[in-house]
Order: sequence, then C-alpha cells, then structure tokens
Amino acid sequence: MTDAADPIPNELEALRAALLAERAARQEAEARASGLDAMVAHLKLLIAKLRQERFGASAERGARLDQLELQLEELEAAASEDRATAVTSSNGDRPEPVHLRPVRRPLPAHLPCERVVIPGPVSCPC
Repeated sequence: MTDAADPIPNELEALRAALLAERAARQEAEARASGLDAMVAHLKLLIAKLRQERFGASAERGARLDQLELQLEELEAAASEDRATAVTSSNGDRPEPVHLRPVRRPLPAHLPCERVVIPGPVSCPC
C-alpha cells in the first residue's frame, strides 16, 4: 500500500513547485507593471510642466515634449501588456476585461439621431 502512495507526494511536490514558480512570475510581472506605472506618472507630470512652459519663449521645447509623449505612449503600452500578462498568469487563460474610459460621453437617449449621406459630384467641376 505504501507503493501506491509514493506517486501522489511526487505529484504534489511538482504541483507545489509549479504553483511557487507561477506566483514568483506573477509577482515579478506586478512589480514591473508598478514600476512602469510610476514612470508613466512621472512622465505625465513632466509633460504637464513642459506644456506649461511651451507657451513661453522657444519652439525647441516642443520637440522635447513630443519625444516625451512618444516615450509615455510606449511605456503605457508596455504597462498594459505587463498587466495583461499578470492577469493571464494569475487567472489561467482568461484575462480580466480592462475598463477604459470612453473618449467622450454618449449623447442622451432622448435626442433624435438621423444619418445624412451627401452624394459626391457626378462630373468634374472644372
């Protein structure tokens, strides 16, 4: 009877090792994502300061601002990928939906909505 019990502890140890490895990977991804979030917050603050200075003297600052905005977009994309990886690793194959803010609020439901299609010219006006 002891021979039948031997594979179970080996299997449990393998499962425990896999669980510990998964936890370590998740913690590493969360740490990386939080570091990226801090960098994103710092860059947003820096961009806000540069926007305030932008209306000052030189246009050379605008090039630096554009470069920082590009860097911010890349970091935000990397942070969202890391969050998705962390969510996927903690939930198996089902990532949690990310709730994004809409760009603008939808129009009220009581307003009428109609679509107008204007046909293009049949012949060349010149």
